Amino acid sequence: MHDFIHAQGPAFLAHLLRRLADELVDGAAAWYPEAGVDAPPRTISTLLALDEKGSLGVTELASLLHQSHPLVITWIRELTRLAFVSSEADPADGRRTLIVLTAAGRDEVARVRAALATMEKASAGLLATGAGDLWNTLWTLEQACREQPFLERLRAQAAADA
Repeated sequence: MHDFIHAQGPAFLAHLLRRLADELVDGAAAWYPEAGVDAPPRTISTLLALDEKGSLGVTELASLLHQSHPLVITWIRELTRLAFVSSEADPADGRRTLIVLTAAGRDEVARVRAALATMEKASAGLLATGAGDLWNTLWTLEQACREQPFLERLRAQAAADA
């Protein structure tokens, strides 16, 4: 079967990665309820961060997760709606708001951790279908983009091509 995006070549790497990410997130979203997990897949890292690090401000969460502040706020709203987190004033600085796991959130984290054991095995099996060590290759690419953002790489390549 011909795939239009595949035929466009490596210039469409971001498109391919987005498609793959959507497949993984959508699959997890459909499976999580079967595993007893109610939190949306994209919010799982927030729950785990709060469980491991304790109460955090939104800026700290965004930095820890390497995600945008507005995106983390969206996730926190969803987790608040599900009663997995709550907000409280920072006792050390009343102007600052901390995000705190609730008792229901701690229970959800326990279910998430159990589900992640299965997720890890299924993901490792999927990664094994690729050539080489795809997991570490993707992390190497991510780190390379932190050292020299893709925008800089595009500009350098455009200058070299000129």
